Amino acid sequence: MSLFPLQAQVKHSSKLKHLLTGKELSPDDILKILKLAAAIKKNPSHYHNALVGKNLAMIFEKPSFRTRLSFTLAMENLGGRAIESISNTRKHEEPGDLIRVLNGYCDFVMVRTHDDKGLEEMARYATIPIINGLSALYHPCQVLADLLSLQECFGALNGLTLAYIGDGNNVLHSLLLMAPQVGVKINYCCPTEHQPDPDILSYSKNLFDSMVTNYSIPEDAVQNAHAVYTDVWTSMGFEQQRSENHFHGFQVNESLMSQAKPEAVFMHCMPMERGKEVSVTLPDSPCSIIFLQSENRLHVQKALLMFLGV
Repeated sequence: MSLFPLQAQVKHSSKLKHLLTGKELSPDDILKILKLAAAIKKNPSHYHNALVGKNLAMIFEKPSFRTRLSFTLAMENLGGRAIESISNTRKHEEPGDLIRVLNGYCDFVMVRTHDDKGLEEMARYATIPIINGLSALYHPCQVLADLLSLQECFGALNGLTLAYIGDGNNVLHSLLLMAPQVGVKINYCCPTEHQPDPDILSYSKNLFDSMVTNYSIPEDAVQNAHAVYTDVWTSMGFEQQRSENHFHGFQVNESLMSQAKPEAVFMHCMPMERGKEVSVTLPDSPCSIIFLQSENRLHVQKALLMFLGV
């Protein structure tokens, strides 16, 4: 008799994939998703029956209008259906129990959560793909949209340099895991108190070495950058843990952008706080691609659902 009877009940497909951090995807996987996303964006009606009869369960432990809307529209546009769960769905239920219920109901699960360990536990018991819509440590869907946006702006990803300025958060973590795989160099510059997670950074540096570089001065980080990226200084759920005083000198503004390449673009995953991590006017400047990034969340999530659903 198995010492682990619960685990024995779970029969994973050898082809089953999840997107939890970004490192589950190979370079070929990322490029396939981006290629499909570009095709869907160009001719969306061609894919309107791609997920007919498929159901996506959406669990929001962290609210998000953009994530809810983009995943709902993605499923509907592909012929499927998205069902939103109440934000405190598993407040009194173990993640492994919840996912084994959803295994019998749905074809995919998207989770937006503070709890990365709970997400990992769900993946251990899942027989359907799990998508991380955002967690405390990772934001892989956003990075797929970022890569598609850069590809559209520059024609190719290999050889680009992206400078990330600000909080060493979930967006930076997934950039560190995903962008170097497709040839994008990451220069990051974060306050001493807000460096990226050391384990994630070590993993990325061990794999990509010179593709990841730390800077202590924002002006140095953006030299020769094709893109300058920032995010809010205080992420949702961490308001009481952060001091904005730590970020003095880390605002991305027109002066900082002028020290990047002439063709450099400004990036932000939004929502943003104008006048804090970014100047009031930069998001509306010709170099800003923030609304392209936002739109591309829809297209890459369609492509991701199709990729995982095969």
